[in-house]
Amino acid sequence: MSVLITDDILRQANMSESEFKLELGIFLYSNNILTMGKASEFMGLPKVIFQKKLSDRGITISYDEQEFQKDLVTIRKIYGDL
Repeated sequence: MSVLITDDILRQANMSESEFKLELGIFLYSNNILTMGKASEFMGLPKVIFQKKLSDRGITISYDEQEFQKDLVTIRKIYGDL
């Protein structure tokens, strides 16, 4: 599915396309509609940059056990069992 945000809407919002995507991504993440990964993907930003944007706004980053376990798997793939 594609959503078209017209130039007229962007002008009225006084935002660029990337600013609009950022605001929408933050909204969707903050309201638990998208995960951090999916919101980052939607915005075309690396997760670490998205985390910084959230931090700059004082938005708490949720990090559950499932995400922690996935990170452990990734770390073990890269570094092996420490």
